[in-house]
Amino acid sequence: MMKSVFPAGVVTFLLLALASGCGQAGQNQYTAKASADREETQAPAEDKTPAAAPTGAPDVELLTQIYPGLDIENMRQTEAGLWEVSQGTAYGYLTTDGRYLVQGDLVDLQTGESLTENRRNDSRKQVIDQIGEEQMVTFSPEGETKHVIYVFTDVDCGYCRKLHRELDDYLSRGIEVRYLFYPRSGPGTASFKTAESVWCADDRQNALTRAKANQSVAPKQCDNPIMTHYVAGQQVGLRGTPLILLADGTSISGYMPAEPLEQRILAKGL
Repeated sequence: MMKSVFPAGVVTFLLLALASGCGQAGQNQYTAKASADREETQAPAEDKTPAAAPTGAPDVELLTQIYPGLDIENMRQTEAGLWEVSQGTAYGYLTTDGRYLVQGDLVDLQTGESLTENRRNDSRKQVIDQIGEEQMVTFSPEGETKHVIYVFTDVDCGYCRKLHRELDDYLSRGIEVRYLFYPRSGPGTASFKTAESVWCADDRQNALTRAKANQSVAPKQCDNPIMTHYVAGQQVGLRGTPLILLADGTSISGYMPAEPLEQRILAKGL
């Protein structure tokens, strides 16, 4: 039987995975229920052989006993020789004998580059790509679109409202803003219902602007992607709103004015 108490470092890695909202263990009461409801309506799946680790990977028996939800099939050997394991945007590194788990970012000391953060960027980009622009509320520049950002927003968040009030500053620099909704109060709350009403409005841009100006939005229901956005926010490691993602998945937590944001984008060559 596994011990109920793990070393502090192991607990830290697990908490990172949970905080990312990844996998069954990282779901809150709402997303867990949504997953359960979907499973009840689906036909029972055939038994499948558990995913195996890649050829040449270390023995993962001990690792999977502690973290059964890890993506073992997609383990990969890094430039440093360690084997990368992941759960959502949480990453760890396994020694070649399968005994030791290394936590923290893997950094190339020659370049100063965090190889782990690059992998997180890839994971976040995959989440966004799976949703698609048609499932977002987009504000585009009148002229050439030079850059694209994705913003997880809450209609009741003060800094989200500040960003939206300065929307023209972003658009004037050729930055297209694609909004996804993350009502921090959770599904079933007034904020969540407002987000749904914004999406279902005849003019989503106008409805979103009204909501962010603390003006009323006519209640309306329709098929909408708000829950998809909400779960995606957890998957990309959102801690608060607004959360800005650049085109390559780079994460910027909180509000950032248009000028420094543009400089950040240009510095990354995006």
